[in-house]
Amino acid sequence: MADVILLPILIPITAGLVILALPAKMRWVRETITIIATSLILFISLTFFKSEIVYIASWAFSGIEFALRLYRFSCLIITAAALFGFLTAIYSAAFLADKPYAKLFYAFLLFMIGFVSGAVLSDHLVTLLFFWEASLLALVGMIYVGKKDAFMTAIKAFIILGVSDLIMMVGIAIFWKLSGTLNISGARLQASGLGAASFVFLITGALAKSGAMPFHSWIPDASLHAPLPFMALVPAAFEKLLGIYFLTRVTMDMFRLEPGSCMSYALMTVGAITIILAVMMALIQKDYKRLLSYHAISQVGYMILGIGTLVPAGIVGGLFHMINNAMYKSCLFMTGGAVERQAGTTDLEKLGGLGARMPVTFACFIITALSISGVPPFNGFFSKEMIYEGALEKGWIFYASAAAG
Repeated sequence: MADVILLPILIPITAGLVILALPAKMRWVRETITIIATSLILFISLTFFKSEIVYIASWAFSGIEFALRLYRFSCLIITAAALFGFLTAIYSAAFLADKPYAKLFYAFLLFMIGFVSGAVLSDHLVTLLFFWEASLLALVGMIYVGKKDAFMTAIKAFIILGVSDLIMMVGIAIFWKLSGTLNISGARLQASGLGAASFVFLITGALAKSGAMPFHSWIPDASLHAPLPFMALVPAAFEKLLGIYFLTRVTMDMFRLEPGSCMSYALMTVGAITIILAVMMALIQKDYKRLLSYHAISQVGYMILGIGTLVPAGIVGGLFHMINNAMYKSCLFMTGGAVERQAGTTDLEKLGGLGARMPVTFACFIITALSISGVPPFNGFFSKEMIYEGALEKGWIFYASAAAG
């Protein structure tokens, strides 16, 4: 029965390989395979709720554990990933209808879902690294298939995320030396001395994956060069789900951190700076997609700030905001794609008067804009309110930063 935990990994990867093997002209076949595969993963993920599964094997003849663990937190993340993958697949079927790179994009999309699911389910740091790096390759591929200028953006993303991943590997090595284990739920270290170095190196990988400053600069470039469904799926949803998930596991499961500790304040500081600087960059953008990109970076700051408080309200608020942000930021990018498809541009100075002509898109945009602004009774209000509460408990300066953002 433990083998069922492999399904969210194997189904999308297998479907992606099938799409790669299909002739490029078989358009509706690849769309159908993608939608069926993503809907099947979503259904399986929903059936996993309230289940706890541990799967342990070995990597070929190495003797190193291939360990997966399904519990409520990891189930929530893979279900969210499956949902956003399914919605993006439906959206892409129309948006990429006439694009020559659609076949490759669908394959990389499915690979990304499988690798993200594998990383989230991993309970061993070697297993995590395998899927973590594989997801980076899928990310680079999804950017590369876009416009002619996408190659340099793909290389930029690869370098930034690759270097941060190398730093994370150093943190894993130190963690192994100190704890004697590579199991994520196997030991809890004190974040002091070498332990503090390991913690900083590990969260560097998590922060870079989630798109926090200063690892963010490839995201606005990707908004202009990568296929728009990529922005709705990866920077808006998957990167946040995976990066913040791993940040939470490091903070809660691998290390013993106390509220008010140096590491707690360091995380809150990174969160507060990301909130303010990214939203200031968003304010001066003249392109709709670049504006949304910087605002997506700003929202990561709220998640990091909430988790960094290490108080219940802040932690729950940060994780709640992770899910909320994925929902409304994906929708905002999709409305941007609808506008671009109809108007031929996302230059804000050339747009206007579209509300009456695109009422459904307009309604979706208004709802998600109110949500991301924290207006009650929309979902963004509740997660931000919890983050505000946690931040205020740790210091007025952090609360002020969150409110100003």
